[in-house]
Amino acid sequence: MIIVSTDGSSLTDTGGAIGWAWVAHGSGRFDSGGAVDGTPQVADLTALRRAVEAHPGEEPLFVESASQYAIRCASEWLEGWKAHGWRTASGGPVQHLELVQALDQAITDRSGPVRFRWVRGHVDSPFTERAQQLARLAAEDWAAGRGAVDGLLLDAADAGAGRDEPSGRTAAEQSARDPEPVGARSGDGDRSRTSATSGPGWELDTLFD
Repeated sequence: MIIVSTDGSSLTDTGGAIGWAWVAHGSGRFDSGGAVDGTPQVADLTALRRAVEAHPGEEPLFVESASQYAIRCASEWLEGWKAHGWRTASGGPVQHLELVQALDQAITDRSGPVRFRWVRGHVDSPFTERAQQLARLAAEDWAAGRGAVDGLLLDAADAGAGRDEPSGRTAAEQSARDPEPVGARSGDGDRSRTSATSGPGWELDTLFD
C-alpha cells in the first residue's frame, strides 16, 4: 500500500494565496504548488487530487488529510452529488464543482483502489508535518509572486493551482502505522464505506451538504 500525507494552506480564511502539498511515506517523494487566490477548501481538495494523480497503478493508495471537508467530499458526499446531477441533497450547487469533478475523475482513472482518512492536524508524524511545511511555503511563495502558473482552472471562481513535477527527493522515512480508512474508491467506480471520522463534527452535513 502507498500511503501519502497531504495538506492545504491558506494565508487567510476568505481568499488570498493558497498552497498544497503531498508527501509519500516510505519513498519520501513529495510535490507542492499553489495559487494566487483561493480558499482553504480549494487548497485541501487540490492536495488530494494531486496526490491521486501522482500515484497511478494497481497498488492500493491511502491518502491522509487533516481536512474533514476534503475527506468527506472524496469518501462520502461525492457519489451522492453525482447521482443528483452534481447537486447537493438540498438541490443547491456543489461548491468547487470543477475541482470535485477533477478529483472524482482522478480516482476513477486509477486502476487500483484509493482510500481516504482524516487525521488530526499537527500530529507527531514527520510526513504530516512536512506536508504542512511545504503547503505553507507554497502559499507564501504565491503571495510573494514566486509561484509558477500552469493555468489550471479549479472551480467556477477561477481559482488556479500550479503543480511542480515530482522531484523524487526524499524526506525522513518511517514505518507507517496500519491505517484505518474512512472510505475506498476503486477504478471501476465501486465504493465501500466505514463509519464517519472521529473528532469534532461541527455539523458538517449542514454546512457542506
